[in-house]
Amino acid sequence: MKRIISFLILTALLTNCSWFDNNEEPKKKDFDIKSLEVLSATDRFGWDLFKSVNSDADHGENVVISSLSVAQALGMTTNGAAGETLDQMLTVMDFGGATTMNEAFKNIREVLLSADSKVEIEMANSVWYKESLPAKESFSETVKEYYDAAFRGVDFSDKEGAKELINSWVNEKTRGKIPAIIDEISDQQYMFLVNAVYFLGKWQYQFKESATKDESFKLSDGTTVQVPMMNQEQDLDYYADDELRAVKLPYGNGSFYMIVALPSGEASVNDLVNNITSEKWASILENMNEQSIGLFMPRFEVECKYLLNDPLITMGMELPFSEFVADFSNMIDAPVFISKVNHKTYIKVDEEGTEAAAATSVGMELNMVNPGPMVFRVDRPFFFAIAEKESGAILFSGKIENPLE
Repeated sequence: MKRIISFLILTALLTNCSWFDNNEEPKKKDFDIKSLEVLSATDRFGWDLFKSVNSDADHGENVVISSLSVAQALGMTTNGAAGETLDQMLTVMDFGGATTMNEAFKNIREVLLSADSKVEIEMANSVWYKESLPAKESFSETVKEYYDAAFRGVDFSDKEGAKELINSWVNEKTRGKIPAIIDEISDQQYMFLVNAVYFLGKWQYQFKESATKDESFKLSDGTTVQVPMMNQEQDLDYYADDELRAVKLPYGNGSFYMIVALPSGEASVNDLVNNITSEKWASILENMNEQSIGLFMPRFEVECKYLLNDPLITMGMELPFSEFVADFSNMIDAPVFISKVNHKTYIKVDEEGTEAAAATSVGMELNMVNPGPMVFRVDRPFFFAIAEKESGAILFSGKIENPLE
């Protein structure tokens, strides 16, 4: 897993990454009951996935994922599954029936895209299939309708051309923050189902760049590094218990926010991550109180790359990856299976706000063998999450062991 230190919250489309002012106020939409239920399931799935990925990470390694991106890519894929393969995917993701999941994800995208005119957010989907083997019409129509997915036949025999085509789409949708998601195309490649998420938000209360100074940050191994430490004094929502302390940093009009959490006492950030559940997370959000905070927080920029096969299999999603057992007969009348789930994230946090991006690719292959203020000083490894206020939907979550890695 690769980490490039520069840091996170969702990525960008254009090569120009300057902050923007959007004076148009889009009509804000509301979450329906099904969407809130699926978002709750997505959060549970996301916590399990984050813990699984974190358990595989090297000691002291930064970890950043977008469970919402992974869930959408797998959600599209689920529409092609059948039998026990379908049951297993729905069970692991806990989304209920496929119809409920599809309707919810459509509503979720519409609401998040209209939640805050001061925040730039994009959620895009696409499906790239072997042009000589079109997917079933019922599958393609469902994915187009509910995921607004671009659907395109590709000549996978031209491997470099196909990679360039798909990666260019991802690069555009993430404003150049994730230049590529496809590393290779196999001889048996049938399909790629791709999701891209981009987020660009200014802090509601911005840090003064002139106040940023190099200060010590204690790593998990006990050593220290000098990091650019931002600081401000502000009234912010705060939570504390025997396990952790947390502060909420709003973006734009407050519809989106970042939670930064530090473990209490001598506990490690891994202890914090391992003890968080969706119920614990809800309790933190519900019991925050506004307090005058002297906040010290490092500026950071991070890129992460994961192959999610093993984490998903560990979570119970075995059949979709089984070359001889996977059943995707609702996608195509040919034996196919999930060969790779690639996931990349990018996040940059500075005095102005946060820019973050994520991309997820589900690769399908043909089976050719068998058809004053209280001080909150973030000066040691910490956890963060970016979420939407009304629903609690978690867009990104991460663990920063070393802002300079």
